[in-house]
Amino acid sequence: MTMIKTSELRKLDVVNMEEGRYLGSVCDLDVDPDTGRVLALIVDEVRPFRFWGGRHADLEIPWKDVVLVGADVVLVKNRTWKR
Repeated sequence: MTMIKTSELRKLDVVNMEEGRYLGSVCDLDVDPDTGRVLALIVDEVRPFRFWGGRHADLEIPWKDVVLVGADVVLVKNRTWKR
């Protein structure tokens, strides 16, 4: 098992592997303070025209839906995630 630093995980592109759709980039992690385990990725979701006053919501993807963390990309399963 290869270890990755959280600082390296941030800003990786996140792609839905079933649709091949770019979801955004990792901007934060939800970590269990007791165990140190990652619970979810917080993704800065791509939203067109968000700079025109539209408030954007981050996408929370549970860690169980992460299929692969590569050097340049994180692949996730297709699910309905919380905003």
